[in-house]
Amino acid sequence: MAITIKQGDAFDLPVRVTVNGAAVTSADVEAVEFMVGDVRKTYPEDATYDIENGMFYVSLAQQDTFSFPADDQIMLDVRVKFKGGKVLGIPKMTPILVYDATSEVVI
Repeated sequence: MAITIKQGDAFDLPVRVTVNGAAVTSADVEAVEFMVGDVRKTYPEDATYDIENGMFYVSLAQQDTFSFPADDQIMLDVRVKFKGGKVLGIPKMTPILVYDATSEVVI
């Protein structure tokens, strides 16, 4: 299922992170970098981890989603810094469809 965002949306983007098929949890990491298009967010600063669902939730503000190109596609890219210092990028980026908003006023 494709992820879709409309410009001006403000929400927590759910992201399940796996490396070689194994789930990555908050207990495994020192930091996680999420590039949502050109917007950089990091865990634990801009994202939370839900143990029950095994998901990171990346906080996106209206200003973030307004910066995405209208009626286009952006990519979600993830890099993980594990406890101990090893850094691994997730090989497959996730496409996100971005829909245009008529109004570009933050509400």
